[in-house]
Amino acid sequence: MLVTRILGLFLALALVVPAVADEKPAKNQEKEAKTSAKSDRITATRVLGASVYGSNKEDTVGSVNDIVMTKDGKVAYLIVGSGGVAGVGETNHAVPAKTVNMAWVNTDDDATLKISVPMSAEDLENAPALSLEHCADLTVDSFYERNSKYFKSTDAPQLKAEEMFLASALNDLQVKGSGNEAIGQLDDIVFNHKLDACEAEYFIIGSGGTLGVGEKYTPVPVDKVKVTKTEDNQYTAMIDADKNIIGAAPKVTSDKYYAELDHEETRTNVKKAFAETGDK
Repeated sequence: MLVTRILGLFLALALVVPAVADEKPAKNQEKEAKTSAKSDRITATRVLGASVYGSNKEDTVGSVNDIVMTKDGKVAYLIVGSGGVAGVGETNHAVPAKTVNMAWVNTDDDATLKISVPMSAEDLENAPALSLEHCADLTVDSFYERNSKYFKSTDAPQLKAEEMFLASALNDLQVKGSGNEAIGQLDDIVFNHKLDACEAEYFIIGSGGTLGVGEKYTPVPVDKVKVTKTEDNQYTAMIDADKNIIGAAPKVTSDKYYAELDHEETRTNVKKAFAETGDK
């Protein structure tokens, strides 16, 4: 589940592979070399709730409360909370995506997603605070101008309400298929990040199982799912497919970033499975 399983992202995000220390035995070097080559994919479940580090790489300055995307899935902002205790009394800030760095790093041979911003905790706390629900401040000219100036961001987009999607709002969103039949729920979003762009690539639709146990995960290309948003910030998701198509489509496992999607064969088979469904 997006929030309960605790995103990717982001514009100008770099994939970091830590160097192998020279003094390590050759076998250990080989093992680390195999585990350090990580995907350029990240997921909503790994980003939401993640700690954000500041200029001092060992100190946290906040945590990610949301991901703001454009209607076509491009990541525009991270909503980072600062101050407060256990989320109580904290202040939210809209940090432009290009201000954020995200990298897979190895800790004890296990990949961890590390998010950082080039500022101190005080710098972040002094950033413009979001006061309107649903990040509506981002649609207000005066806030957008102050925020862009503070973060020295000249290309962060000013979004219209109907064009701004929040990852948290998609959490467990019911997905309906052909004939308005419920076929599952939106469990995750897989982002593909490059040097100059980060955008949603797949929606992960969960189906079957009980209370998440035995649930199967189907990756669906984002252009095959029609997500809409009403004026009162209600979301819907529909796909031109039935349970048979979803059931027969390739499945992935719920790991850090659904590693099966790193294989070209899997991506090709996913594309074929939904080739006959309508574009959004």
